[in-house]
Amino acid sequence: MKKPLFKSIGIVLSFIISLSMFAEGKVLYSIDFSNVTSADARAWLKENGFSKIESAAKDPDKLGLYFQNNSLVFDTKTDLFAFMLNPTLHLDTAKKIRITWGVNQFPDGASYDEGVRNEALMVYVYFGDKDQDSGSFFIPNCPYFIGLYLSKADTIDKFFTGRHFTEGGRFVCVGHPKLGETVVSEYNIYDAFKKAFPDVTPVPFVSGVALEVETSSTGPAKAFIKKIEILD
Repeated sequence: MKKPLFKSIGIVLSFIISLSMFAEGKVLYSIDFSNVTSADARAWLKENGFSKIESAAKDPDKLGLYFQNNSLVFDTKTDLFAFMLNPTLHLDTAKKIRITWGVNQFPDGASYDEGVRNEALMVYVYFGDKDQDSGSFFIPNCPYFIGLYLSKADTIDKFFTGRHFTEGGRFVCVGHPKLGETVVSEYNIYDAFKKAFPDVTPVPFVSGVALEVETSSTGPAKAFIKKIEILD
């Protein structure tokens, strides 16, 4: 008499597990910085798809870029802009991004709410392959993007517009971590794109991901990242 009950419980548990897996989403792209032993972070990034390493990201005297404590560390030593891009993705069904990361030192005075658009680390997600106007002769055009960052106190989930790419780019604070704390930020990039760019349909495929540091108005900062995952 008890066997059918146990069988029913097993069916229910299997159903719950299946729902959990479905809700989790399939990982379409993942890059794990937590188990890297390479001494040369820049070379490792290039080997793993980040073919475009620009501005201060090229200069170790300006940006310390190294693996430490199961993380890729961005140690900003001066006022700078640094950019590292992987432009090789083509993810048609991407819906979410999950980032495991944290900040050791926020740039002094950085606040998108106050118009000081600097950050210890930003992760960009690019959409499609149609370049949007940067608004500057000196800055190359690029596809639509959403940039995610951590801050001390900026409004979470608010779309900010930068000095450039006013039509094609948005920036979003996704958390206020304690210094040194590792946090996991999961963000629905599909829904965010629809809200940020309501006239663009359908939502383009995810075409790239980038790492960026800007302290041009604020001075030194330090951040780390352990993993990036893009899910359906």
